[in-house]
Amino acid sequence: MADIHMPQRNGKTKKHTPRIDFTPMVDLGFLLITFFIYTTTIAKPNAMTINMPTEGPSTEIPEESTITLIPVKGHNVMYYEGKIEGAEKLKKCAISNLRPVLLNKKKQVKELPASFTKAAHKVYVLIKPNDDSQYTDVVQLLDEMQITDIQNYILMDITVEEKALVGK
Repeated sequence: MADIHMPQRNGKTKKHTPRIDFTPMVDLGFLLITFFIYTTTIAKPNAMTINMPTEGPSTEIPEESTITLIPVKGHNVMYYEGKIEGAEKLKKCAISNLRPVLLNKKKQVKELPASFTKAAHKVYVLIKPNDDSQYTDVVQLLDEMQITDIQNYILMDITVEEKALVGK
């Protein structure tokens, strides 16, 4: 905005200290803020898709290429390969140390003879959270499936027999 200088009675104009008007600067600031808000893209959250099984007849999973993971308290996981017959087949490790177990299982499945079916040459992981497991443990297991590139994994309910064996 402009200031008007009026002459004094004696004909001289009185010199004032210069005054800076910040109104246009504030307007420009709000225009810039508005521009950047409208032109910025907000990061969209990435969610991992989980394919849940459909209702219908169950498919048979080959026993020789299956590993079952049961997350338990203390960020540990109990696991066994194939079908469980007793507590001696159940093993325990920390979730952070599970990757070598999964990679070893993938290696074993690749080394199966050609006489096995095509489905037997894929690793199947059954994740059965226990009652005392934490949500973060299940998320870590799902992350391990992505890291080790295991495509076939299922979230299931733990059976009564498995609960009894884990409780021991």
